[in-house]
Amino acid sequence: MIWVIATGLLVTAGTALVPDAGAWSGVPVIIVFSLLALGVAMAGYLLFRKRRDDSLMLRLLFGTTISATGLLLDAIVYGAAAGQYPTLSGNQQGPVAFFLVLAYGLLLIAPHLCPQRAPDAR
Repeated sequence: MIWVIATGLLVTAGTALVPDAGAWSGVPVIIVFSLLALGVAMAGYLLFRKRRDDSLMLRLLFGTTISATGLLLDAIVYGAAAGQYPTLSGNQQGPVAFFLVLAYGLLLIAPHLCPQRAPDAR
């Protein structure tokens, strides 16, 4: 779901959202969008574990699954678009790569940032 929203925004409004390479004013925008992805991933994990016992394995499974899914789908997008993110100019390719690497790193650690829940008493 996170990938669908982010990719939809990048393809439809990416030229306005993604700064040109070397524009330091765009760094906070990229960080805000990455933190938004982190928040959505944390909320997703909290919903995911609602009916499961919280464990390190569950956190690792969730983080790697959402990150791997997004990375594979982005690889398909890049492959289909001949190595360029669609609709973005050449000057915007570096900043979007920065965003993607930062966001996927945050998705990997998102479950580990959630408060730990004690196992259900049975």
